[in-house]
Amino acid sequence: MNILLIGGTGNIGQRILKEALDKGYDVTAVQRKPETLTLAHPNLTVIKGDLLNEAELPSLIAGKDVVISAISLYAGLTPEQFKQAHQNLINALKKQTQTRIIAVGGGTNNEVAPGVRMLDVEDIMKNIPEEYKPSIYAHGEVQKLYEASGLEKWTYFNPAAMIQAGERTGKFRLGTTNLVADENGGSNISFEDYAIALVDEVENQEFVGKPFTIGY
Repeated sequence: MNILLIGGTGNIGQRILKEALDKGYDVTAVQRKPETLTLAHPNLTVIKGDLLNEAELPSLIAGKDVVISAISLYAGLTPEQFKQAHQNLINALKKQTQTRIIAVGGGTNNEVAPGVRMLDVEDIMKNIPEEYKPSIYAHGEVQKLYEASGLEKWTYFNPAAMIQAGERTGKFRLGTTNLVADENGGSNISFEDYAIALVDEVENQEFVGKPFTIGY
């Protein structure tokens, strides 16, 4: 299985990279600044690339079984650039339909009632700091881009409401559109366990053509 990983130095991306390599996958990591990814591994190739350059995407994707997008708005992208990067990916994948895309999503895309996402609930959003809201709404729009894309092999993986560094336990629950929460209403996941589930999905192919989510 040949994986193209975009955003392999971020909080989530670096964990995904480690999981994929530990499972024996061949990974090509695309970085705007390749020098920032210093990991050496026999199954890892690091190349320069930019999702905002749509013309170069077909050559980056060629020969890859799965594209994993772990790009983040906190890596210098504006919300409009983030959405354009995903639209460029969608456009390129329409020409290479044998390749699958798994994209890192946002926790507030999860539903708290049928058809009602967290980001649509005013009482939830008013408690979120303003600086996080552009990222939240951009993730909401990008999931809709994939849903309307006509692609068959897309997956948008939304984390729990809270995701942060923690333990790699391997114990978690998966869902589809509904927020996964514990008996106290808390919805949490570690970067490490999120990465396990994402890389497992590369082989399991349980959520092709749909979003899914995770929590303890």
